[in-house]
Amino acid sequence: MAQDCDTGVCGAEVPPLIGSVLTGTGLTLAQAAAALERGESPPLSAVQRRLVEEWAARVA
Repeated sequence: MAQDCDTGVCGAEVPPLIGSVLTGTGLTLAQAAAALERGESPPLSAVQRRLVEEWAARVA
């Protein structure tokens, strides 16, 4: 098994997103995007933040 992970998602970790819910946050993509837009700092991993930003760009 590789020591580091290029993608930010490794086999032993839980997935960053299940359906539209960000794992471990209890927030949906839409809720997290709205929180970021309000200037809040929801508890997102770097991968989750990138997913939220990409989602927000697609729906804008």
